[in-house]
Amino acid sequence: MAYSWALAYLVSMSIDFVYIKHVVMTIGLNTWGLVLYNNLEALVLFPLELLIMGELKKIKHEITDESDWHSFGVVLPVGLSCIFGLAISFFGFSCRRAISATGFTVLGIVNKLLTVVINFVIWDKHSTFVGTVGLLICLIGGVMYQQSTSNKPKTMNDTKELESEEEQQKLLEMQANTESHHNEKKVVEL
Repeated sequence: MAYSWALAYLVSMSIDFVYIKHVVMTIGLNTWGLVLYNNLEALVLFPLELLIMGELKKIKHEITDESDWHSFGVVLPVGLSCIFGLAISFFGFSCRRAISATGFTVLGIVNKLLTVVINFVIWDKHSTFVGTVGLLICLIGGVMYQQSTSNKPKTMNDTKELESEEEQQKLLEMQANTESHHNEKKVVEL
């Protein structure tokens, strides 16, 4: 059963990353526009999640319990969470626009190192030694990842053609400069 969840995750994330890259590159919105629409969609789906997960009953219970919702201990974590969420959304869309879908996936995997270190420091439920070695192998692979180039290497003929085109361009520029200089002399003589 665990492998089926891993396979489902692999398939869904692959489709997700490629589709979002397509949307980011083809839609005519800037990064802040993408962030706005992303967060508006989440805001629209939020009440549905409250109903499905049963959180609405818990909220009603907390309201009748006369909790201090406006205290510093409540407002600060919620405010920081909103700011960090906005920053993650902005930088995520900026990064998706700048690099390939594969590069973004590799970047996401490599950034798991901080999560693993925090897990080792804070909690006592760690992965096994083999699991940690596997993660390190993935991290090393991510560091070694390099985007492949789709450009064909230039042949000697292509290089010679490029050089001759550059020479022709320089000759045309020199001829235009000479003619303009000659025309200026005629105007001065008149």
